[in-house]
Amino acid sequence: MNKMTFNPGRVSGTITLPSSKSQAHRALICAALAGDSRVERVDISNDISATVDALKSLGAELEFIPERRLCTVGAPVKRNIDAGEINCRESASALRFLIPIAAALGDRAIFDGEGRLPERTTTLYEPLLSSRGVRLVYLQDGKYLPLEVSGSLNSGGDFMLRGDISSQFVTGLMLALINVDGESRIIPTTKLESRPYADMTADVLRAFGADVTSDGEIYTLCGTRLYSREYTVEGDCSQAAFFVAAAAIGGEVKLDGVNPSTLQGDFRIFEIARGFGASVEVGGDYVKISRGSLHAQDIDAADIPDLVPAIAVIAAFAEGRSRIYNAGRLRLKESDRIASTAALLKSLGADVVETDDGLIINGKESLAGGEVNSYRDHRIAMAAAAASPGCKGDVTVDDIGCTDKSYPGFVDDWNSIIM
Repeated sequence: MNKMTFNPGRVSGTITLPSSKSQAHRALICAALAGDSRVERVDISNDISATVDALKSLGAELEFIPERRLCTVGAPVKRNIDAGEINCRESASALRFLIPIAAALGDRAIFDGEGRLPERTTTLYEPLLSSRGVRLVYLQDGKYLPLEVSGSLNSGGDFMLRGDISSQFVTGLMLALINVDGESRIIPTTKLESRPYADMTADVLRAFGADVTSDGEIYTLCGTRLYSREYTVEGDCSQAAFFVAAAAIGGEVKLDGVNPSTLQGDFRIFEIARGFGASVEVGGDYVKISRGSLHAQDIDAADIPDLVPAIAVIAAFAEGRSRIYNAGRLRLKESDRIASTAALLKSLGADVVETDDGLIINGKESLAGGEVNSYRDHRIAMAAAAASPGCKGDVTVDDIGCTDKSYPGFVDDWNSIIM
């Protein structure tokens, strides 16, 4: 484990955001389905590396050039091959996106993973795929992985599934059904939480030539061959959240690479920070955040679960009682992220109560600092760093290396702004 101590201090400076991990997953998959494409401004992380390696296993020719932040795709994925074992590491996106894609291609594959990924459900696919020619076999009792996928998704049509488990299943179906002849409809039977992520998928597919429409509830698409193209990935609003929190608590940070017209749902972090009382200036391709007089607010996290640790950090320094709710899906992330966020704040001296679907936080002017268990969860480790400007003492994180999952450059970027 790679322990790191964050000293109290003001943050000040400019950060060029890493590429949006969510958008990069989708763009790389579409590029691999199309072939002969380029994905620009993409940064490699453990999760993105898992997707790249999986696409190679499915037959695509990809080359990543880190110094140019570029991934080139030659030949596309192949149909009707034995892809062997595909290790999605800890990436639920890679796993849930690629299971139905392998089925649509008629490829046999054994999906596996690490950390808590074998505990994260894939069962929403069972009735949808098994009734259409696909065989799903769980190879270890009591675990969702390893999972063997074989057969071929032989028809489109209506795909009905719950929307309150994860929008990743809707995205996986969209990316798969573009490879299946005829019209298909994806119909959530409950409110689709994190809908902005599904809308992002539809937008990336359209950029590669797909015909995808939505009436706000149902996604309709027609099977087609995707076009080759160059695609540029936006800056990551999810990762921006930790610098937003740090600046709101103690300092001023300018974030370059932000698209004000983005479909990233986590762009809401800037609105939320303003609601807490931080100063937020949105420019053409940047956002500047400055410390303000912070006051409590209630946050519905149904569509923005990844922002909860950063939001909770701001709330810990905001006068009054803040409530974060509708975040129950965080129980099955890289950690039980409701419990681990509460533990993080308590270890620093915050007044926080864990609820079934969120947190209640009574803000304080400052926190003591302390030692934080990251639970090997990248967002918990980064949230701990974000809290350090408001602490009287040091904040020590037991394993900062877990940030490599999504943001390998986090420590270097942090060190560039701490005063």
